[in-house]
Amino acid sequence: MKNLGYKNLHLVSPTAYGHLAAMKLTQGAEDLLESAPVHATPDEAAADYHMVFPTSRKMKQENALSLVEASEIIAGLAQKNRIAVLFGSEKFGLARSAVDKCQKVITLPVAPEFPSVNLAQSVGMVCLEIRLRLMEREEESTPPIDGTGAEAAIHLTVEERQRLYKGFDDLFNDLGFDAPSIYGKVQD
Repeated sequence: MKNLGYKNLHLVSPTAYGHLAAMKLTQGAEDLLESAPVHATPDEAAADYHMVFPTSRKMKQENALSLVEASEIIAGLAQKNRIAVLFGSEKFGLARSAVDKCQKVITLPVAPEFPSVNLAQSVGMVCLEIRLRLMEREEESTPPIDGTGAEAAIHLTVEERQRLYKGFDDLFNDLGFDAPSIYGKVQD
């Protein structure tokens, strides 16, 4: 992450891996690990971001984006918004509940016969691709886009959108109607 210019690392329920052992693996990026806030849930970690892109090879494929497609959208959005990429644990990946709360899933360009990628490699691949798209935009002076060519500014954070959706769910329930599926089912 640090090699590619990123500095905002958040950790979600990290394992009991020894702090000193983890520091040895950072190779000069100890400050990233030292300053990383620790969160209990992915929702807590994503609360202050405008959009979150999870990485997964097995879930929500109808909303999947290739790494190149996702990095182009992220590079456009990142100029005016706080964007996060969510990675799962190396052993289990991301929980379906975390992926389902996100709009688009990033898939990595890996061989189908061996699709499992180590966490550090996944982070490196995604960070590099986004960095390349950001550098292209700087060279071209490309304005921010939202994937449709329009100026991009997302006004609500993930947490604010979840509260809004929950409010709609509650209102529809109070009126005796099923909530519309335009935004998906909100999970507490």
